[in-house]
Amino acid sequence: RAQAAFGVRVDEDEDVVPLEADSLRYDTYERSNRKRFETSIAADTKGYRVTYPESWSEDIVSLNDGKLYGVDLRFKNGRQGQLAVHVLPFSGRLSIDEAGEPVEALETFVPLVGAFWDENGFGDVEGRIDELSDQRTRSAKDGQLYYEYELDAGRSHNLISATVSDGQLYLLVLSASARQWKTGEDVLRTILASFSVPRGFS
Repeated sequence: RAQAAFGVRVDEDEDVVPLEADSLRYDTYERSNRKRFETSIAADTKGYRVTYPESWSEDIVSLNDGKLYGVDLRFKNGRQGQLAVHVLPFSGRLSIDEAGEPVEALETFVPLVGAFWDENGFGDVEGRIDELSDQRTRSAKDGQLYYEYELDAGRSHNLISATVSDGQLYLLVLSASARQWKTGEDVLRTILASFSVPRGFS
């Protein structure tokens, strides 16, 4: 087997072979709450963390995307997919479950950022809420609650993690084409599980 760029294994007939997440080296992005990003819509953004493969590259966040959609971070890899982190005010809620059950919460926050996802290759999530293939809750060791979602539209795949801390909504969205998903599903799920936001004050 030949070794392709970014550690993707390719058979001689060029069929895509899924990557195992533990075969890659990872970095951790840690957002300092002392660093005010000019693009951030939320002044009180906490120091969230997300782990990503070293082969992924950070993408530019435009001032417009930050101010309109709360985009705080973007990373991408041409063979495995892309990610974005949004931070937005969320009507003084202290926990994600105050927005209702997972589907109710999704219907609340997707309209806030759906236009950005649609325009930047993440897919039309707002129009595909009824295509949810999975939804779950996850509690971190410190008690922070996350809602996680999976949407499969055949041509594209999305994984989303959402949480609320001190009235701020934190969203991690991952997107992959059908071909990228075949290669990078394991990697994308590893990134999703790594997303961490400090617990807010109750």
